Amino acid sequence: MEQNKLFAETPPLQLFLRAAIPGAIAMLASMLYDTADGILVGRFLGADTFAAVAISLPLVIMSFAVSDLVGVGSAAVIAVEHGKHNYDRANDVFTTSVVIIFAGGFILGILFFLFAPNILTLLGAKGELVEKGSIYLRVYAAFLPFVSINYAADNFLKICGMIRRSMILSFIIAILGTILEFFFLAVLHLDVAYSALGYCIALLFSAVFGMWPFVHNKQILKFVQPHFSWEIIREVCANGMAVFLQNISGRIYSLIMNSTLLALGGANAVTTYGVIFFSAGIITPLVYGEADALQPAIGYNWGAKNKHRVIALTRYVFMAAGLIGLTSASLMFFCPELLVHLFISDATPELVTMAVPAIRTYAAAILINWIYFCTQEFVIALKLTRISSVLSVLATFIYPTTAIVLLAPFGLNVLWWAPVIGAALTVLTSIVILIHIRTTHFAGIPVRHPRETR
Repeated sequence: MEQNKLFAETPPLQLFLRAAIPGAIAMLASMLYDTADGILVGRFLGADTFAAVAISLPLVIMSFAVSDLVGVGSAAVIAVEHGKHNYDRANDVFTTSVVIIFAGGFILGILFFLFAPNILTLLGAKGELVEKGSIYLRVYAAFLPFVSINYAADNFLKICGMIRRSMILSFIIAILGTILEFFFLAVLHLDVAYSALGYCIALLFSAVFGMWPFVHNKQILKFVQPHFSWEIIREVCANGMAVFLQNISGRIYSLIMNSTLLALGGANAVTTYGVIFFSAGIITPLVYGEADALQPAIGYNWGAKNKHRVIALTRYVFMAAGLIGLTSASLMFFCPELLVHLFISDATPELVTMAVPAIRTYAAAILINWIYFCTQEFVIALKLTRISSVLSVLATFIYPTTAIVLLAPFGLNVLWWAPVIGAALTVLTSIVILIHIRTTHFAGIPVRHPRETR
């Protein structure tokens, strides 16, 4: 089949460019929307609403956790099954996963809609932060059953070789979401609910566009009568658990960080962290996009036992990510004031004074954190589920949260180093894991191979 020939026979560098560039562009589109969202909220609704969105956004991301869990987990399983030519089982995994995503979105949507104010109150938010944050979160919750399939659709399209359509998916979300949000906030002067509504409408259009190719069962992935076997559910969840834990634990860490910042520095500290969060949102998706785009190809070749190609593809992923990390860290270190005023047009001198050193400190985490992202995607592609799950929890919760506990008593200025310490420990762990995988699964295979690295 054409997509399998693409993964198995295309020279690694050519395959990397063919998959990674659209993947990075797709994430760039998503990144531009995230940036535009922060800019529009900060400029048209003010710093207080920006703080409310910043404290609510981790909960929004958590609401899509089941979709990520099943989407990434099923994609890893399907890619390996295709490498083994087990197409019937791949279709069963595909169908079962789609049903689980819709059911999970419905249940989580109800829970977040009902309990949004209670959750924000538990995080230490009060008054206007709770009111505006609850409105923002409830709009997403109402759309969740219908739009949560987006993240999985992106993976399904890549498996079928429809990399360009996957890229277009992200542009639909980014362009339509930005246009609608600008219209609602800048032209109609509506409130924070319409900031969320613009993006949700874009997600809805994207979900239909993403899943439409599968409606007529003409792709390599086809809908079949699902068996809902425990074996399939367990395997999908095991392979997606790393991303699930990364999303959940990462968001819990963000919530803990926001609560600590609120206690130590008030709304300005939360706003500063929001600027860092949105700024990192410009950078991280590029690394994730190019690494994630190669995951189906790496998984396919791993299943087909083409280890030379696995090494070749992985090397290109790491090289590109390192270049992105260096460039991004330089931008954050040398242009922090630009980032502050980009998101908060009426930033006070006190906010700028607080944010500039905090952003420069965070640049150190950006400089090295790409190693973790690439390692995580590589481990998931190889279906090393225990390693990927442990790494996720360490990277997104254990290391950074421990740093918060240890540094918070020393004050706000020291607390900004918590993400950097967490990133350093994560990178060291990632390197140990890579050495272990190299000696265990790729011993004797050269890093460069004349036949496979053209």
